[in-house]
Amino acid sequence: MPPDPAPSHSEPERDQAINRERERVERFELLANIQAVLEPLMVVLGLVFLLLLVVDYGDLATGQGRAWLDRALWMIYVVFVADFVTRFVIAPSKSAFLRDNWLGALSLALPALRPLRALRALRGLRAARAARSLSLVRLLGGINRGMRVLRQVTRGERFAYISALSVAVVLLSAAGMYFFERAAPNTTIRTFGDALWWSSTVVTTINAEKYPVTVEGRIIGVLVRLFALSVFGLLTASIASYFIGKDAEQRAQVDPATREEAEGGATALQQEIAALRAEVVALRRDLVSQVREESPPAATDIS
Repeated sequence: MPPDPAPSHSEPERDQAINRERERVERFELLANIQAVLEPLMVVLGLVFLLLLVVDYGDLATGQGRAWLDRALWMIYVVFVADFVTRFVIAPSKSAFLRDNWLGALSLALPALRPLRALRALRGLRAARAARSLSLVRLLGGINRGMRVLRQVTRGERFAYISALSVAVVLLSAAGMYFFERAAPNTTIRTFGDALWWSSTVVTTINAEKYPVTVEGRIIGVLVRLFALSVFGLLTASIASYFIGKDAEQRAQVDPATREEAEGGATALQQEIAALRAEVVALRRDLVSQVREESPPAATDIS
């Protein structure tokens, strides 16, 4: 007598897998809907944040303007944290979400957008170094957010995106360079104008007489040079393809009468070529027939 088959758990397992997949799809749809609703607001806040970040690191606000700047940065920071937490909670895969947004998560993990005054007020080299490191992380996080915002604004158009990103990198790297270099001994970058000149020359792959002396400034310099080397060739190709596309578009927009005339001429030319080909074939046949008629008959062997 054969043994009883083991109880099958395929049905409950399949139901659980179906439920998990359904929940995953629903989370994806909910996340897409939330992003579609919040995208215009986050794009505007992202652009404002980039501008305020340049003003903050470039030390372009003083007095009452500095107080308003801190309030605006705090409010935008709260909105960014709320958006990040919402997307993290809804995301189907938390690890994949953090892996794709690790730099933004690190920058938002700071206690606030401007938590560094207390650290700068502390005495000691270690506290000062920690403050500068957090400032660099915050700047890189802002650049990372700016890249995503500019990609959304330009709708993926390569030339517009690269141009806007280059301008943003010039301004943000100049602000960061001025922030780290202005008080360093033996520095050659003492004003925001010096930093802006440095970033402009580096992005355009031109060597400048000014150079950073701090560790953070040199890190920014290496990153900006890598950006310039990777983008310069792409920007050149984008400009060339843009003008080639314009030329092709202008050629396509020919006057309808001229286009019909050109098409008619091409059709007539094709007909003439076909007639000449038929005539050549007929002449070849006549020539072969004539050669056969004129050729003598082969001799017959009588022996």
